[in-house]
This record gives sequence, C-alpha cells and structure tokens, in this order.
Amino acid sequence: MLVDPGNRLVADTLESEWNDKLKTLARARENRERARHDDERLLGDAVRERLIVMTSDFKRLWADPDTPNRERKRMLDHIIEDATLIKLPAEGLTKVHVRFKGGATQTLTALNPRSSAQRVKTQPKVVELVDKLLDEHTYSEIADLLNEQGIRPGGAARPGRAGARFTALRVAYLAHSYGLRSRYDRLRDRGLLTKAEAAARLNIHESTLARWVAHGLIARRAYNGHAYLYEEPSAGVPKKHCSRWDRLVDRAPATESTGSSTSSHPSGRGAV
Repeated sequence: MLVDPGNRLVADTLESEWNDKLKTLARARENRERARHDDERLLGDAVRERLIVMTSDFKRLWADPDTPNRERKRMLDHIIEDATLIKLPAEGLTKVHVRFKGGATQTLTALNPRSSAQRVKTQPKVVELVDKLLDEHTYSEIADLLNEQGIRPGGAARPGRAGARFTALRVAYLAHSYGLRSRYDRLRDRGLLTKAEAAARLNIHESTLARWVAHGLIARRAYNGHAYLYEEPSAGVPKKHCSRWDRLVDRAPATESTGSSTSSHPSGRGAV
C-alpha cells in the first residue's frame, strides 16, 4: 500500500507471486499433515498388531524354563519405568508400586522373604500334629505318616528340598527341641509297666513274660523302636507253679474219706 504509484504494477506482480507461493506452501503443509495422519493410522494398526504379538511372545518367553534370569531382567527393563517398595515389617508384607513405560501404574503386595532360620523352622501346626501322634505312635511310625501326607522337614504340606524326608531321628530331635513329652512318659502316665516291673508283678521271669506276650496273654506298647512297656496284668493270666508236684495236686480230684487212711506219695504210689 505504501509503494510508489509509479511502481504499482511491479508491486502487484510481486504480490501476486507471493500469494501464489503462500498458496503452494499451504497446500504442501496440508499434504504433509494428511500424509502424516495416514502414516500414523497405518503405523498405529501395525504397532497394535505387533504389540499383541509381543504380549503373547512375552508371556511365553517369560514362562520358558530355558530363559535365563538375566534375560528376564532385560525384558522387565523394556516395560517398567520404575518400582517403589514400601516394607511393612509389622505385617510381614511389602507394597510394590510399579510404573510402566506407557504410564500405567499397578500396586502389588508380596510377602517379605523369610530368613534362613525361618525357612528351616518347623511350622507350628506340624509340631502340634507330632505332639498328637505321640500318644499312639513311635518316632518311626510318625515319620512314615508325615511323609505319606507330603509334609517335609522345615514346612507343612509344602515340598521341601529334594530328598528331604522325615526320619525317626528327625522326629525325635523335633520332639526334644520343642519340649514335647516323650511317648515313654505318656505310656507311664497311663499305667504301663517296664519289663522288670511286669515280671515282678506276676512273680515270673522276664523270659516267661516274653513268651506270654508272644501268646497274647500280656499286651505291650512300643515307645521307641524295639523298646516296650507292658500293660497292667489282668486277672486271667496263668498262675505260677513252684514245681511239677504243685501242678499235679491242682489237677487231682478231691479224695473222699472212706474210713480208710490213705496217704499219697509224690511217686504216685499210695499206702493204706
């Protein structure tokens, strides 16, 4: 508008060319934006498909037992931005706040790892079970029962180390460590006798007592391996005889008096 009127024609020509250039620039920008949007749409679909494939591949690769832990750490580095851990010692828990690369967040709760002493410590319910089984079973029998139930040393109903199983020695050590009353004391409280006491009560030799047990005349209860305690003798056990003559007298019928004086002799002969 300020150009010299004598140069108006030149100015109009320059303005026209300038406007044409501006229109060309505007069209180029529009074409560029349109192409960029088209590329983003196409790239978005491709990326979406790739992300779906990567998600399934990630799970499969993570669960693959042949994947080493160092590779798992690298995989996590690609998807996790950072993680914040908040320990709660009183509750034995740890809060884990995870922030992913895409901006999503997630809060997880995990149990605090146990110390080595806690990992090998027998669970309280296993100790209670052993205490209950001691009323009726020996150490070796308890070990067999615990192994059959899948209980392993250092944990309850939980697989332990490979090959770790209960033995009679382990059960005995557990009972001693936790101050459980021994089976011997429990049986003694129920009135069972030692071998010497049972033989003395029946006034027989200990070898005779063993034969009576074999024939079921006396009951016994094992308290540790091949060591036994004996139940109180009943009234139906045989009576001890001091000699063969006593047994003959006990079996002989009573002789009625016939007015004759008859005497018996151990030889079996009588005299009138």
